[in-house]
Amino acid sequence: MNLFQACIRGDSREAITELKKTVSSGQPEALWAIMMHAAAWHEEREFDTPHSTIITYAIHRMIEDLGTNTQLLDEQPERFKMDLPEEFLENLQLALLQKLTVHLSEIDHYTSDKGPRYDYEPKVDSLDNVLHSYALAIRKHSHIAAFQEALTLANEEIPIRFIRRTVTLASEDADRLGHAFIMPMSLVTELPTSQFSFPHRAGLWHLTEYLVGKVPSSKPDGLPAEKDFKTLAKASSLKEYMNLIATSTINYGILGHNAIFAHRIIEASQRGLINQNTTEWLLNRLKQNIASDIFDDEEYQLDRLLTKQRGTDWETAPSVIELPHSQRVRDWLSDNTNGYWSLMMDLKSKAFEKVIQDIGDDEWDRVRAAQYAMCTINGAERASHVVIFTQALWSLVDKNFLSKPLAALQVHRMLRQYLKGR
Repeated sequence: MNLFQACIRGDSREAITELKKTVSSGQPEALWAIMMHAAAWHEEREFDTPHSTIITYAIHRMIEDLGTNTQLLDEQPERFKMDLPEEFLENLQLALLQKLTVHLSEIDHYTSDKGPRYDYEPKVDSLDNVLHSYALAIRKHSHIAAFQEALTLANEEIPIRFIRRTVTLASEDADRLGHAFIMPMSLVTELPTSQFSFPHRAGLWHLTEYLVGKVPSSKPDGLPAEKDFKTLAKASSLKEYMNLIATSTINYGILGHNAIFAHRIIEASQRGLINQNTTEWLLNRLKQNIASDIFDDEEYQLDRLLTKQRGTDWETAPSVIELPHSQRVRDWLSDNTNGYWSLMMDLKSKAFEKVIQDIGDDEWDRVRAAQYAMCTINGAERASHVVIFTQALWSLVDKNFLSKPLAALQVHRMLRQYLKGR
């Protein structure tokens, strides 16, 4: 049994064993292809959106945040490296990957007769024609046709046309949680290249199956058409939306969806996957989803937020996820975070909240790492939003849309609310 098979058979213990072998092979691109392959077999039976690909995206980014690791990452991350001991950073990276592996094992999976198909071939036609047919098939809710067109478009060495068209289609009706945009945006960012044939095809099957159920049959009024998808769009200026983004992290909505949606909009815009018009369209949708007044600068100052409300108190601490590296991570945090770890895990939310304003500039990496660990080694194996939200807010810090204290406070409050036991 290999890692992919162990995950889709729901054998988390065997999956962890196979993960160790896969990591030791030192082929990180193949590792992430396997993860996305398993994620593509997620059958969501309770809600309208499978979150497997979304959490894979989030954990991949969090591992990058922690620094270079030649076994887990195929190149030097663009992001910074935290100023923490190398051994601890590697242990936390492995714990994150183990959390993802257990998650992909614990979720519901398609049976073989309903899951992704691998026996279709790309069509032979001009890419412009295929691009048109791809959008048309999605609008007509023709899954097989859309999948075949996607096979052709995504087969390019750098499939800009495919990625941009997919993300713009997903922008048209993002729904009240932003799912219809969040999921495709996360998936195309993580899609394995065509050299990994089965993971690549499974990812495209999963994506197109979702799109045909979410994209409207015609482009909505008020969204100007974009005609050229051959190159990346110019990154949009988002300075005027700073208060909207901050509000999305304070009024973060059900399971943090407002903030997650805000993050993916900014990410897509900064990567050049959507143009200015589409960016503004999505931000207006975000404003509707928040369903409250947008805060001004004074209203989201930390001292005001700390006195206005407080996070959820626990009756009992959330259960522990026993991963191979959980204890190593927990031990280091207990001994090396100036007490922040124990304050975060205290039954009273105010234990950590009352010290946030006193955190020194040289301590934020420890706080960030502790919150990465908090959502990774505690709670339920199947839980995804606690991880996705944590990654989104700290990424907004990196993009200069949030201050570190505000991110730490809101991650703390979200985790206090939603980090439950098994």
